[in-house]
Amino acid sequence: MPTTSDIREIQRARLTSVGLGTLRPPDDADGVPGVVARLGAVQSQELHSSAWGVAQRLAKPATLAEVQAALADGSILRTHILRPTWHYVAPGDFAPLMTVTAPRVRRAMLSAERPRDFDHSLLPRRHAVVAEALADGPLTRKEIGAALAEAEGAPVDSWHLGQIMMHAELDLLVASGPMQGKQATYRLLPEQKTWDEDEARIHLVRAYVRGHGPCRAEDAAWWATLTKTAARAAVADAGLTRHELGGMTLWTDGDLPEPAPEGTVRLLSVFDELFCHDFKGWPPLTQEDMPSRWLYMGLVTVDGMIAGGWSRVLRAQSVEITVELTEEPTPGVWAAIEAEAARYGEFCGLEPTVVRGAVGKGTIG
Repeated sequence: MPTTSDIREIQRARLTSVGLGTLRPPDDADGVPGVVARLGAVQSQELHSSAWGVAQRLAKPATLAEVQAALADGSILRTHILRPTWHYVAPGDFAPLMTVTAPRVRRAMLSAERPRDFDHSLLPRRHAVVAEALADGPLTRKEIGAALAEAEGAPVDSWHLGQIMMHAELDLLVASGPMQGKQATYRLLPEQKTWDEDEARIHLVRAYVRGHGPCRAEDAAWWATLTKTAARAAVADAGLTRHELGGMTLWTDGDLPEPAPEGTVRLLSVFDELFCHDFKGWPPLTQEDMPSRWLYMGLVTVDGMIAGGWSRVLRAQSVEITVELTEEPTPGVWAAIEAEAARYGEFCGLEPTVVRGAVGKGTIG
């Protein structure tokens, strides 16, 4: 088993690969789309938090409005993919990642569809209606439901509509469009390149390792709901670099990344990509007495190790950030937390304050 020192060194290298080490200027990283492309995909079911997770990887953090603008103009897409849950993905990665993961997602969907007699034979006709409705521009799910109801002469209930749109995503027909007020929309996608499944699987593992390494083949399997056998085969065929570190076989897309500066502190988004791996297979990344609820909120990390949780309350002119830590912070760590809070305030366009205290269950960083 690797020592705590081994893991800290690995985590500092991973901070660099996931874009949380020495931060790059926006022009060097191609802004928001470049961050997403570097990571392959970014888990994003929590819209505000995931936008921060992208924005904070730029030396001058992007604003919430800039992340939303990238979604609106299609330079990044938001769709159900990989495990599956909502993810941001670069347009060029959408087809290969979906080619690999869609068959397993469809099989998983059958367990809910069979008891409800979901009729797959109707999907081609229904998707044609969806495509025609979206030809004039993005629509909300409610508006798409109205178009289907008009075409079929009867309303489509919300569950069936959700399944229809999920299959449309899996078929590379639609992805996210711009927000319409507080409502998400779908946009019609241009015809996508057809990928050979083996080539797409290699593309996927290269994307994962590039944005998350050093990592194990099993971590790529977890990220993309692949079998471990399939992930190991793809890693072996992908031309990656093998490292034996701390008794673990780890992979990168070249030399080991330069470790992040010692003492790097980050206030991470919920489900940040730094921790999108097979947690059960990794040595502990925190003290044993860490509250399990921290894993479902924003995490405070020092050198890539979990040091606490955080949450925020947005007000009209300010944002109050509460941090709960495993141990008393050094002056340097606290100063770094305050600097991260200032960056978060810049992202929100609000004046930040930082307080110590218990972070409530279910709160979102």
